[in-house]
Amino acid sequence: MMFSITGRLLKAFTERQTNRETGEVTPRYRIQLLGEIPLRDGSGSRHDLVTLNVDRLDLYEHLEGEVIRVPFGFFAPAKGQVITFVPKGSKPEAA
Repeated sequence: MMFSITGRLLKAFTERQTNRETGEVTPRYRIQLLGEIPLRDGSGSRHDLVTLNVDRLDLYEHLEGEVIRVPFGFFAPAKGQVITFVPKGSKPEAA
């Protein structure tokens, strides 16, 4: 099953990640999407901000402010922690 998420791309940015053991600094590319989530009772919706890891920033930088759709995945490496990401090789599409 493939999941996708649609929202307004607010920001495409780079975070620096430092390896605690080696001190090596590597970039981590991320995007932030603002989406509209329907409420369970059907009475309306709420806005939610989602930050996703991506493998290429150049695919997203020029789309800031646009509504896009991207496939995404998620996993929980520890209790209470969820990592979200866009699968490698995936490209955004206009929504």
